[in-house]
Amino acid sequence: MHFVHQMQYYVLFEVIECNWVELQKRMQQAKALDDILDAHSKFLQAISVGCFVNTSTNMESHLEVVYENIISLENWQENFYKECFAELEAREKMQRAIAESEGTGRFGVTTEQKMERDQERKIFEQKILTCCRTLEGFAGSYAKAVGGFLLALNSSDDHNLQLFGTRLDFNEYYKKRDTNLSKPLTFEHWRMSNVYGYSKSHMGGRYSMYPQPTPQFGRQGNVSLTWD
Repeated sequence: MHFVHQMQYYVLFEVIECNWVELQKRMQQAKALDDILDAHSKFLQAISVGCFVNTSTNMESHLEVVYENIISLENWQENFYKECFAELEAREKMQRAIAESEGTGRFGVTTEQKMERDQERKIFEQKILTCCRTLEGFAGSYAKAVGGFLLALNSSDDHNLQLFGTRLDFNEYYKKRDTNLSKPLTFEHWRMSNVYGYSKSHMGGRYSMYPQPTPQFGRQGNVSLTWD
């Protein structure tokens, strides 16, 4: 649920909404039809890239596997509930049969009915074991796909995608299970680097988005501050 909600928020607000505002701005500034067509083309391109469609990275393939597992889980859940309700109905039917036999003074069910119910119970238990193994397979495949998607996000040059990956793994569940997510190029390492113009301040070891002044000594020994 968290993955789906975060993905929905990202697509609707950070991709579509932001690019829609930019499209409106460009359309208001347009002086010819070609300007409008160009703005619309750039809008569609930005939406496609933001939604991981037709990109040169492997994010789209990882995301496709994630959604395939989500759909498979939904189908699994529907089938699981169907089997459980069928077993519940069979047990209730047996209880009603026993109650009716007690009302007629026979007190119980026939051997044939009992053997049939026992066989149905064994089949149900076998189906439950199969469902559990299938669920474990879904969990492994889903975790692998999400981990690959997070690694692709955190390794991206786009800091917005790195932030998105951080939100998806807000409790570091996948980071603790995959050492690759803790390596450089993740958002945590990017935030502490100078890749995007961050430079370390001499005051308290904090990082600033603006370059820090460096002391320069003049001929008379006076100190002046200049920016690199």
